[in-house]
Amino acid sequence: MADIIEFGRKAQSLRSVRSADERARKIEALRKLIQCQRCAMKCAKCGAQLDKEGAEPAKYAGPHRFCVNCQEEYDEYRDRLEKKEAHPRYYWHNDLWMAAWSSWIEHQRALDEYRLSKEFLQLLREVEELTQ
Repeated sequence: MADIIEFGRKAQSLRSVRSADERARKIEALRKLIQCQRCAMKCAKCGAQLDKEGAEPAKYAGPHRFCVNCQEEYDEYRDRLEKKEAHPRYYWHNDLWMAAWSSWIEHQRALDEYRLSKEFLQLLREVEELTQ
């Protein structure tokens, strides 16, 4: 009989460890998607720390904050996309560079859609319940 009781305690202990691990994974998933990827203090593209002073208004309004260099690249990307600029400013801003920017923007769009998915919203609710 003692073995059965001991097994029950071990099983409960294992469940609580798994539950704690699952909570930690949920919280870490949210932290990465909300805190890290949408940080207002870093460039959305390269991750460089943003300097609030000296920032010029963006040529194109958008949901992303860029450092000076990435903003310049984004402006060129948009100009070329909208056919306002025929030739690249720099020779390395070739078709593959344009494809890389398009891919990055598509990735950001997919992340935004994911954040609105019912599963992600469920994760938000579950973590909110864990922290109350």
